[in-house]
Amino acid sequence: MNATATQSNQTQSEGQLIIRVAVGSSNPCKINAARRAFEEVFSVASNRELLVVISSYNVPSGVPDQPFGDAETRLGAMNRAKAAHEAACSEIEDKKGHPDFSVGLEGGLEKQPYPQADELWCNAWVAVFSAEESWGFAKSGSFLLPPALFDLVINEGMELGDADDIVFKRVNSKHGQGTVGKLTDGQIDRESFYVHALKLALIPWLRPELYHRRDKG
Repeated sequence: MNATATQSNQTQSEGQLIIRVAVGSSNPCKINAARRAFEEVFSVASNRELLVVISSYNVPSGVPDQPFGDAETRLGAMNRAKAAHEAACSEIEDKKGHPDFSVGLEGGLEKQPYPQADELWCNAWVAVFSAEESWGFAKSGSFLLPPALFDLVINEGMELGDADDIVFKRVNSKHGQGTVGKLTDGQIDRESFYVHALKLALIPWLRPELYHRRDKG
């Protein structure tokens, strides 16, 4: 199927399709989300046994630790994806071992003015960079943060993860179920939140006949 034929670095071993993915983060939620998304998308698309090989890199986003707005958050995801690609290629001399895809995932916030009181919304941007130097992007769903988190983030200048730990009295929540997991009683955890967006970002490789490879470099 076209979805798996577009990547020259993808290898086959005794009928098994191997896809190498570099993730621009050491956060286990993001790493697991990348594995799940690629396994679920390409196992169906290829209709063959699939092995997704993940490598992770703690790379900078190039944006503030707490991004605000779509432009800043999307740029952070792009920077992470490109940096992960470069890090993977620099440590592997053989081009056959270079990643087929590199992924950046960036959580962001958006402040919305309303007559009664300003609101703070949480979302994420995902960027996928291919070995062919083409891009795929997607934005997650968004959800409203409660006033206690608003106060700590906006008035105290905290990152959402740190504010979450204080409000909900837990430790390193952004490496666990995340704020979305707490607010939905675990029905949508942070990993699943990213998986959905990653699948959307992979649409151009599922439907290459409908998308031009236009985002070079």
